[in-house]
Amino acid sequence: MQMLSLDRSCLFNMKVSFKLGETTLDTAEASALFSATEVTPDITVDILDHIDVSIIDAKKLFSLSVEKKNPTLATLAAKFAIEGIQKPAKRKRSTEVKRIIDIEQVKHFDDPSEAIAALIEMNNLRAVGAAMILYALKQGQKKTLRQIAVTMVNEMAYRGEVSADSDCFKGFVKDVEGNLRPISKAPGIKRTECFHASPVYQALREGLSLLCSWGMTETTKTVEWGAKDKKIAPNSTASLLRRTVYMIELNEGAKQLSRDWADIGDFITMMWSKRVRASHRIAG
Repeated sequence: MQMLSLDRSCLFNMKVSFKLGETTLDTAEASALFSATEVTPDITVDILDHIDVSIIDAKKLFSLSVEKKNPTLATLAAKFAIEGIQKPAKRKRSTEVKRIIDIEQVKHFDDPSEAIAALIEMNNLRAVGAAMILYALKQGQKKTLRQIAVTMVNEMAYRGEVSADSDCFKGFVKDVEGNLRPISKAPGIKRTECFHASPVYQALREGLSLLCSWGMTETTKTVEWGAKDKKIAPNSTASLLRRTVYMIELNEGAKQLSRDWADIGDFITMMWSKRVRASHRIAG
């Protein structure tokens, strides 16, 4: 990686902030943490986030180089004139994600069979996610989405009723004991390969939102520190992670629904059996 050396005047004018979760740190504190965890941060600053995009033009940069008496700008102008520059698409302001704990009930089912019929009719990730939560918590347990995911994928793998190429196993890897565990972000592992980008996590998130809007769950917000993956070294950066997690339990109506849904396990298996990579569907 090419290192960029900034001149002293630029450094004095540049403001760099450090945070640990919601806690603001000064430079010395951030440096101490990096040193203690033996981590060298690899940080990329996208200049387009901080300057007027309209000046990214060869002619304008050349004029600016004359005005500012800065030959580097002239070199950059020539580079853009010869090689061009790929500007990012216009960025859309991301909409605020509503927290699970803030979702209000908008629908009520007097008859559990109506809710079952509604989920079967949806026939999508949200429906199978809701079914997985109902199935995993029907005995009155309290679990996080991660715990539910681990329970469900291992049960499906053990029963062998879902193809090993099903999307439900993305974001998981076998440990030395043969059990599936979530893949955590680490050097060399892409975010798209991790648990939080997996179809199962997406299904559970959407399913929980649905059940909350139906008034079927109770959620308790808690904050945890450290890495969930026990294989991660205790002195690594991941061990300093701060996470907000939700403990989930079903209310009595939802427990009754899960008990009444006799073939809920078959519904979950069927839904994930349909989500298999196309090449394997053709081969089979």
